[in-house]
Amino acid sequence: MPKIPQCDRCNYYAHSKYLVCAVHPSGVDRAYCYDFESSELWELENIDNYKDQQIEDMFWHPIFTGRCPMCGYEFSRFQPPPINWYCEECGWEDE
Repeated sequence: MPKIPQCDRCNYYAHSKYLVCAVHPSGVDRAYCYDFESSELWELENIDNYKDQQIEDMFWHPIFTGRCPMCGYEFSRFQPPPINWYCEECGWEDE
């Protein structure tokens, strides 16, 4: 089956030895696939321009840490808040 290099990074890629993808099961017969959709995750552009401290500062929120940024109260990992984060210990809230 003809598989092109972009297949490995496509949303439709089947990861199978019998099928190439859902759109073109037997592969494409050209150098480019017009149905290609990238499955790569978003990345920061020019990441060299960011310092380690600046990136760490972006991850202070409880959605990343699981803890209140003011007092360290540990939020439930199984029930995130429906709308706003509110700390029962110190009253911190994210609006």
